[in-house]
Amino acid sequence: MILVTGATGMVGGHLLYRFRESATQIKAIYRNPASIDKTRTIFNSYRKGDAALVDNFKWVPGDLLDLPSLEDAMEGIDQVYHCAAILGDASFDKMKQVNVTGTKYLVDIAIARGISKFCYVSSIATLANPVAGKSITEDDFFNPDALNTDYAISKYGGEMEVWRASQEDLDVVIVNPGVILGEGDYNNGSGKLWSASAATQPFYTSGSSGFVDVRDVAEIMQLLMNSDIKNERFTLVADNVEFKKILENISIAIHSKKPSILLTKWMLYTAWILGKIPSWLGIMKGLSRAEIITYTSNSKYDNEKVEEQLSYKFTALKNSIERVSSHFLENKE
Repeated sequence: MILVTGATGMVGGHLLYRFRESATQIKAIYRNPASIDKTRTIFNSYRKGDAALVDNFKWVPGDLLDLPSLEDAMEGIDQVYHCAAILGDASFDKMKQVNVTGTKYLVDIAIARGISKFCYVSSIATLANPVAGKSITEDDFFNPDALNTDYAISKYGGEMEVWRASQEDLDVVIVNPGVILGEGDYNNGSGKLWSASAATQPFYTSGSSGFVDVRDVAEIMQLLMNSDIKNERFTLVADNVEFKKILENISIAIHSKKPSILLTKWMLYTAWILGKIPSWLGIMKGLSRAEIITYTSNSKYDNEKVEEQLSYKFTALKNSIERVSSHFLENKE
């Protein structure tokens, strides 16, 4: 039997859909029963009426910080897909608790139970920037002494717990996705790119990053878990694109006004020094100093490892944006 954490989130929800034919062999953790509706929305993005398939899974209550609930959820489990995480909108303490301590609890139980394989969803945020001009790979390890975002620090801590478990005879695979684009909650995470574009917020930053389709992330996780690959991590990035270009493509797809005002680094720093980023910046509200660097840096990620080892071809981001935009428009309140 397989356990999926974060089953009501974007990655977990799309991963569950890939297991729809074997749903009775899948345990899916939830905290709030109402949040299962988010997974139903994701299922319907594939085909109308598929939301009903969500009820075929074995849904179990659980909390990453509640050991007894995790012990119960892990009963009879052979593989774990750990998708649950707290994103950057939460406090640093909350992110550390869930992303680090929660992951520790989970891998400790996995070790004790003799779980056969464990998949952890990390982030490109845990990859360090190499020498200027070179692409970032899986071998560019996190630098704890650099100026890092709270989210990056917490995901790095979680990743270290998984690496530690690999030294205690737990077979693991780690995926480090870029900015994940996909159907889901458009008020959280990368979904805000759509809600902000629909609100015709006119601002953009000068940075770029790696982006990837959520459906690719889910498929690659499954491929890795069904392979002999173990104790390795993989950067999941379809392409490296400027934030402005992503916002422009979304705006075109949902028929809204393109962003036209560049927020320079000094403008963002000035707002940060004065106390907070103005609320009208939408997806960039409340940026920290480290996050300002992220949004104004041009980072390039190399996906050669996963493409070669799995012979994988990523979905073109243009196609991802068009598909997700159609879903956004259909479900816009």
